Amino acid sequence: MTTETVGTHTGSPVAVLPALQRIVDELPFVTSVRDAATLLQELEIMARQVEATKSLLAAQVYSANLHRADGYVKVSSWARSVARLSARQANDLSIAARLIADYPEVGRHYFAGTIAPDHVRRLGALHQNKRVTAHVAEFMPLFLEWATTLDIDTFNTATQRWEQLTDADGTHRHSDLVHDDRDASIHTFDDTTYIDAKVGNIQGTLMHEVHQRFCERELQADLAERDRLGLDDLPRTARQRRADALHAIFAAAADTLPLAVEPLVNIVIDGATYEAALRAIADNTPLPSLAGTPDTFATRRCDTVGGIAVDPIAAVTLSLLGQVRRVVMDASSTVIDLGRRSRLFTGASREAIFLRGRRCIWPGCGLPHTQIDHLRPWSDGGTTSPPNGAPLCPRHNRLKNDGYTTVRQADGSVAVHRPDGQPIIPV
Repeated sequence: MTTETVGTHTGSPVAVLPALQRIVDELPFVTSVRDAATLLQELEIMARQVEATKSLLAAQVYSANLHRADGYVKVSSWARSVARLSARQANDLSIAARLIADYPEVGRHYFAGTIAPDHVRRLGALHQNKRVTAHVAEFMPLFLEWATTLDIDTFNTATQRWEQLTDADGTHRHSDLVHDDRDASIHTFDDTTYIDAKVGNIQGTLMHEVHQRFCERELQADLAERDRLGLDDLPRTARQRRADALHAIFAAAADTLPLAVEPLVNIVIDGATYEAALRAIADNTPLPSLAGTPDTFATRRCDTVGGIAVDPIAAVTLSLLGQVRRVVMDASSTVIDLGRRSRLFTGASREAIFLRGRRCIWPGCGLPHTQIDHLRPWSDGGTTSPPNGAPLCPRHNRLKNDGYTTVRQADGSVAVHRPDGQPIIPV
């Protein structure tokens, strides 16, 4: 491998690959965000290739037990000693080595730069989970497809959903333990009152939904006050509004929860998962794996609108009590039907869009406070329907007035294009 010497470190030459040196030389001449994005993507791919090469080397050491020659029982201990890594770095390297040793295709994708270290770390965690490891091989091609096309947050959500559905009985038992261990306290120390609580996802989803609606009310009050007084900034910070919203919930509970902020919790569950959980309840038997096959897994769901996993047994129980609204999605996760329950909010189209996700779809944003807007503008013939809507934070929603466009793609995702027509594409 040809290298160039560009400096010294503790008296020894530091070799830098020519491609990296070229980027260093170009840095002073970067004049546009597109040029900067291109260089950052090149650097990221190089970094992934370095990490992949380290993992491939560690996999070779692991497979051949080379580390034992120096008295190390674990590859992580060997790597920590040789490369002066932290315990976390050494453990991540060891996990990646064992994963790549069993699944060489992961190493190939890693070295090609099409998946990131965080993807490998998550795949390694699945590989180590003894409750699901027997099913990993069947789904690995699907996991790699996700890793090469999804951002890390969405990838984590998808694999966590698979893990929970695959070990559905373990998830159910853990959900029961969490519920049994629920706790809440309010205590005062000096001049400050502290609130601390932990609950399961069913209770937590309702509490989160109520808090979000009260936060929205506090925000609208701040916006109105800003406009009334002609201020440049909002009167309160987001932290202050969150605290005031929590106080307002307690104040409202002293009387009656206002209808204007009445919560509606949606639990999205597919038919096959529902039937399996219902059968387990009826027969008093453990839940089987609910992940299905790689071809059908995309249709399997049991979670809240925000993507929080829900125990299928709890979801079915709530549905039998009439507390869950039916949500039907097509293959691209577009909501095509919303069932009803006794009190149904108006604006079903808006809720249907939020069922896809509540975070801003702008690449790299993901803020939870969002507005619903047309992907194809109404003025250009866009319809006010769930497939043509998506959540955007206020800042990125305004950027559409500057020429940025959003387009729903065949797989259901949304692509964002700059005013010159170029897409904003992550590495």
